[in-house]
Order: sequence, then C-alpha cells, then structure tokens
Amino acid sequence: MRTITQGSVAWAIAILLVSAPVRSVDKGNVKNMTDKPFAHTVSHWLVLGPVSDALPLFHEEDRGRYGLEDLLKADRGPSPRTRPAAGVSVPWPSGPAPVWSPATASKDGRIDLSTVSTNEGKGYASAWLVSYLSVDRFATLDVEVTGAHPRRLWVDGEPLVTGGFAKEGATADAKGPVKLEQGTHVVMIETIFDPERGAPWNAGATLSIAKPDAAALPIVADTTDPATELTLAEVLDAPQITAVAISPDGTLVASALSRVVAGSDDVESWLELRDAKNGALARTWRGGIAIGQLAWAPSGRKLSYAARDRREGGKESSTLWLADLDGGVVTPIVERVENFTGYRWSPDGTSVVYAVTSKAEADKRGVKLRENLLDRQSGWRDKSFLYQVAVPGGATRRLTAGNLATNASGFSPDGRRLLVVREVEDVSARPYSRKELWELDLATLYGKKLHDSFWIADAQYAPDGKRLLILSGPSEFGGLGRNVPAGMTPNESDGQLYVLDPDSGQVEALSREFDPSIQAAVWSRFDGAIYAKAADRDGVSLYRYDAGTKRFVKLDAGGEVAQELAIAEKAGVAACTASGPWSPEALFAVDLSGGAARKLDSPAEAAYRNVRKGEVVVAAFSSKEGKTVDGRVYLPPGFQAAAASRYPAIVYYYGGTTPVAREFGGRYPKEWWASRGYVVYVPQPSGSTGYGQAHSAVHVNDWGRISSEEILDGTRAFLAAYPAVDGKRVGCIGASYGGFMTMFLLTKTDLFAAAVSHAGISNLASYWGEGNWGYSYGGLASADSFPWNRKDLYVDQSPLFHANKVKTPLLLTHGLSDANVPSGESESFYTALKLVGAPVELLTIEGQDHHVVDHAKRLLWSRSIVAWFDKWLKGQPAWWDELYGKKQVK
Repeated sequence: MRTITQGSVAWAIAILLVSAPVRSVDKGNVKNMTDKPFAHTVSHWLVLGPVSDALPLFHEEDRGRYGLEDLLKADRGPSPRTRPAAGVSVPWPSGPAPVWSPATASKDGRIDLSTVSTNEGKGYASAWLVSYLSVDRFATLDVEVTGAHPRRLWVDGEPLVTGGFAKEGATADAKGPVKLEQGTHVVMIETIFDPERGAPWNAGATLSIAKPDAAALPIVADTTDPATELTLAEVLDAPQITAVAISPDGTLVASALSRVVAGSDDVESWLELRDAKNGALARTWRGGIAIGQLAWAPSGRKLSYAARDRREGGKESSTLWLADLDGGVVTPIVERVENFTGYRWSPDGTSVVYAVTSKAEADKRGVKLRENLLDRQSGWRDKSFLYQVAVPGGATRRLTAGNLATNASGFSPDGRRLLVVREVEDVSARPYSRKELWELDLATLYGKKLHDSFWIADAQYAPDGKRLLILSGPSEFGGLGRNVPAGMTPNESDGQLYVLDPDSGQVEALSREFDPSIQAAVWSRFDGAIYAKAADRDGVSLYRYDAGTKRFVKLDAGGEVAQELAIAEKAGVAACTASGPWSPEALFAVDLSGGAARKLDSPAEAAYRNVRKGEVVVAAFSSKEGKTVDGRVYLPPGFQAAAASRYPAIVYYYGGTTPVAREFGGRYPKEWWASRGYVVYVPQPSGSTGYGQAHSAVHVNDWGRISSEEILDGTRAFLAAYPAVDGKRVGCIGASYGGFMTMFLLTKTDLFAAAVSHAGISNLASYWGEGNWGYSYGGLASADSFPWNRKDLYVDQSPLFHANKVKTPLLLTHGLSDANVPSGESESFYTALKLVGAPVELLTIEGQDHHVVDHAKRLLWSRSIVAWFDKWLKGQPAWWDELYGKKQVK
C-alpha cells in the first residue's frame, strides 16, 4: 500500500530517486496544495516489536548515571540504515527474534503499540517503525514525530529529531526541519514505552509546509514496499572489486574489495578467496587492513599481497606479504618499504622484483629550474628503481639506478632476463618522449637495448623466450600496423599487437585488420594463445588470438565491459570482473576455450536487490556522410513512451579518443540520472577507438569539427525517435575532452537548455602549453599542428574565441589541483562569459585533480550537476538554491 500527497519535499544522505507520476501506485488521499498549510501524515509502517527493555545495571549511580534519554540515543536495535521487508525477522540478544510486520496508522496518524506481550505495561519496552517515503523533487519540510512517550526519528540513517522526555515543555515535542532530495527515503521511528508516563503508547509522523509554494507542487508518498530507485550512494558506496588474481592451477580466485562505510567517508578494504568453479567463499582477510596488488606465487597455493603499514610521523610504507594457504602461515617478503609501487614474481617463484620510488629533494631556496618538458609533470624528478629479493630468505639487491625511472615489464620464461622500460625526452618526433626497451641479464646485471619506441605501451616475452609481444600504436615499426585511408593520420591510442624478434629484427603485425582497440594482452605459456582485452565498440571484450589460424575469437567475459583480468598460468581459465548498464560489477571465471563464463560473486548484489531498473536501448543513426554513428539511450524506470514531451533529457558524450563504455555507474552515472526521471542519450561520435582505425583516425586534428556535428545530428535524431522527450528541456554534459566539447557545442547551437562542462579545455593553445600532457596529447590529437602553423585549430576551434556566441546556461566545474587540464581553462571561459553577459556558474573543487575522488566532495559535485539540470530542465531550482543560495545566475 502507498499513500500519496501532492506537496513539497526535501533531502537526505541517501538519494533514492523517484518519479512518482511514472509509477502505478495506490494514490490514497491526494491533496492539491494552495496557499494553505500542507500536511502529509505517514500511514504505512513496518513495525518491529514491541520488545521488553530495561536500563543497564547500575544505571542509578551518580557517576555514570544512565536514563531513558541515553537509552534512546544508544546504538541498539536494528540499524537505522536497514531496509526491512514485511515478514523478515531480526536476531535479538535476549528473547525470540521479532518480525517486521505491516501496520496502518489510525485516523489520528499513529500506530498503536501494546506491551501486553512484553511486560504487561509494568516495565520498559521498545519498538521501531519504518516507512519508505518518496518525493518527486527537492524541498524542505517540517516533521513532527507524534506520541506521548520518548521517541526519535531517523531519515536515511541520520538522526533528525528526538523528544518526548517530558509530558510537556521543550522536551515533550519531537519536531524539526528535514530536507529531502528527490527519491525514496527510509524513515525510522524508535520509541520507548515509559510505564510511569500513564499515557497510551503510540507513534506516528507528519510532514508539513507552513507556506507551500503553489508553483512547485511535489508528490509525497509512503509505503512499506522497499523497492526503490537507484541512489548516488549505491553507485559510489556499494562494495566494489578493485583487483583480482587467479591461482596458477586456476582453482582459486583472490579478489580485493572495498566499500565506503555507511554514514561516513571512510573506506574499508579486504581480501576474499573463492573457488573458481562455484564461487564458494574459501577465506577472508578483513579488519582494518589496506590490501592491494594481489599476485599468486608461480607454484603452490601461496598468495602475495601488499598492505600499507601504520607508521609514526606520517611516513607511508608497505609490506609485501606471502600467505601459504596450505601451511596457514603468513610471512613478510619485504617489510616497511617506503614508496613501494609494485612487484613481479620470477617464473620459478624463487624471487620477486619490486619497484621503489626515490623522492627528489626540492630546492630549499624555493626555486625550480626546469630540466626539460617532462619536468612540468608533478613527481617527474622522483625516480622508480628496481630491486630483487630472494624468496624465502629475504636477501635483497638493487637492479637499476641512473637518471631515468625504470619499470619492469616482464621476466623471460626461464627467469634469467628481465624487460626494463625507461622514458626519455625526445622532441624529434611525436609525442616528444621516447621509450627505451632494455633486456637485463639478472646474472650479470648487463643490459642490452632491444628497441626504441615513441608509442609503446607494453612488452613481454613470448613463451619461447626469444620473441617479444609488443602493445603499441599503429605507427610502430614504421607504420606496420597502420590501416587508415590515404591522407589520414592514425590515432596512436588505437592499441595494436606486434611480435618482434629482436635478434633478426623481424616483426609481425597481429591486429592490423582487427577493429577493436587492444588495451592489454597476455601470451599464455600454458596453451600458447594470446589473450587480449580490447575496446570493442562501446564495450570491452576478451579475445583469444590463435597464432596458427591468425584469428581473434571473442570469449564470454560475463558482462559487456570487462574490467579487472587475470589469466591462470597453468590452466585454461581466467578471472574477470565485468559490468554493464544497470548491472553492477561482478566476478566471473572465464573459460579460455570458449565456454560460458561462470559468475563467482556479485559483491553489490545486496545493495541493488530492491532497485527498480530502466532499459537501455541502442540508438544508432546515419550521419550526413552516410556513416552509422553508434549510441544508446537510458530510459527511466517505468518509462512511458506515449507521454508526449513529458521527460527532460541529458546528452552525455566524450567525443575524444575513447568511447563512452557501457560499464555500470562511473563518474558520470547514467543510470542514476535516468532514475531521477531523465532520458539519457549517449552518442559515440567519430574519433574514438573500438570501431576500427579509420573511425579513430577522425580524432586527429579534428577538435570538434566532425564530432560536434555528429553529436548535434545524433541528438536531433534521438529527439525525433523519442517524442516523449521534451525537445525544449535537453541538457548536455561532458568532461575533459568532453568538457571542451560542451563549451564548443554552445558556441554553435542553442539546441540545449542547460549544459555542464567538467575540466574542459577552452583555449587549445594554453592547454597545449600548460597542461601536464598538453603538448604530448597534442602530439596525438594535433599531429604536426602547432599554435604557429594551425590558427584554424588553435584559434578557430577554441571555444574561448567564440564565447560571445554562448546563450545556454552553463555550469563549469573544475578541480583546483588539476594538472592535466589546468583550472585556468574554466576560469578563462567563465571570465569571458561573464563579460559578454552569458548565463554561467563556476564551481571549483579544492584539492582535487582531473577527477574528483574525495568521497564527500564527489557526492556534493555529483549532486550539484543534477541540481543544475533540475533547475533548468525541470524548473525546480530549490535543490540548487539549497546548495548554493539564490544569488546565482537567473
């Protein structure tokens, strides 16, 4: 059952989103708000108890006195963050387990409670009431918890009002303001029966607005059904898998997990071991440890992992541990290593090579003479060096030194040689730094350079120990991997695989005719096949390459976007995490022979059990040039296609060198936006990888000329296909290159009613000169084009020089510590728009780099984006005004 009242509502920590008009519900009593006071009494409750209660032993002593108020505020009973359902029992420390039971409030809006079954009214008793309260927009309400006995109200796990400690006076009432965001909120009342009160025991809740705004009439509803729309907290805080490793024999999968502790910004991490056949949990390491960098020793059932140490004086260090599962012993491999960054096992398991960063000392005079272009990068003067430690025993030696950082790329199969990579500035060719690939003889520490490359991403030995598997761009080895039409420059981020014989110099390009862009690859020593993870259109897929047939065969990864991946060294199985639209990340065992993947774990399953899901629909269209441009549409739960112009929409794009993948959630959670009643369109314009080299090459020297037109044409096609979307209430958003795209689009069109740009580029020349990777990214995206020879790019395509054309309300957001795209890019555009009178706001985030990662700031930033869209696309400014006041642009 559900009671609905039309009125205004408010916010809380969890943001369960509801678009009440879309759902089919029992409307109950509906009141149209006018200028008269509005009140909504919660009618439907789940009740736990009553259960007998008592004050603790020695509660009457003067020191440490403990009364009813302390009992009510104590951490006891069910968690206020629980989402119970009718018929569910709660284990209890004394007596039988009580059961959540549905109840309907009486005419006076209260639930009558009885102590007959507990103590016949002769002693204390407690009860808990839960209702799911939904609102269709942000608003502020007054809430009163009615009753004559002590009582406390929680909303989404946060205590709001407490009262009833006296029969009359200030402590008799339990009332206060509550702010609710659009969505479904968990409302809990905790109440204690006081036998000395001499009044009936009951409880209820009423929400009211003394002076409602007739122009903003929300819908308020309450129910006992725990089904809800997706919340931002569920996207960001639910358990996630951060790393996986599979045992050499393929029987056990280790996964590192993390979650945000409810009601806090604290992150808990832990480690789990699962059976690779059925997902059965074999072992857990949990409890105040920060675990990462999982790897299995090459033989036996031994798992290594790095854990951060707690040190005095704020020093950071890590210990590398080895857990022997058969012996039950956990021992350190190396202890308390400062600036520990990673490690690799030797093939025979007798040693580990690990990396340590040597921190450079700053000039005490407070000056810095730049050494080269790479020196603009924060931490470039810090150098990573390699060490080797024997296992067991712990004897250690240093492997590398010098003026450049060194990284280990892989052992030879016999463990006698190690591939080492260094980066050196080289302005003779794009992207103006070069990678040196060296082979280190571990017996003599003699090094031999094998290859120089401007685009290499990874290198590893073939199973024969003679050849190398190289992951690089299309132009590697003199353009051997290129597959673009004449006159086009390939996109060097389109990952290609090569096999190099260093002795003969012979090279074979494996993926030249393969459209997916390879992100990572492993050459298996078990079966001789190459396994690759590749951007595959807007997904990420797993493939097996057979050297005999020279064909790539797609494998079942369990989901549309493969994420973490580990290949067993001595078995035909892999561990993989994967997600997709409306499908949070899960852990799978992948059959490398081509069978179906097996789901082993869904760590976020409990958090999403009651979430209402929307649909995702393919939305491709034909461009003016006749090219099929990919895209997809996220529909809100309960979407009504026949409701003309009912829904606002958000268009989200990147427009740069990578597609917007179909993974769940992310920094720009399309599912959450859809749950708030937005139809979300995601176009995939030309220039991104995953669709073949001819498609990705469009990105080079384009800077929005082609991609922006495809986004606009795609948006028009989307609106034509979805008449339920109001074409006058469409917003757009992008970040980084997509932030540039937002700015650029607004100089070309008034199609959008509101826009958001995060960390966008407004002036290509200043970004090229100031961003940490501006000039080197320019080496890819602006091949052989510079501010002095391509005014048509650096001026004509820079939004800053066309700021006077912007009419659309724009929210600029930027981390003040962004070293990739300096915050001055948004500052400059903000200044220009202010001077020309365009509607604009600038939201800066202190201490954040290119991505907003601080949990509290990320929550606020994400909410601010949607509040901005609510203001302009829904005509609901209350949330934005609550966050930032009413003095902003109109």
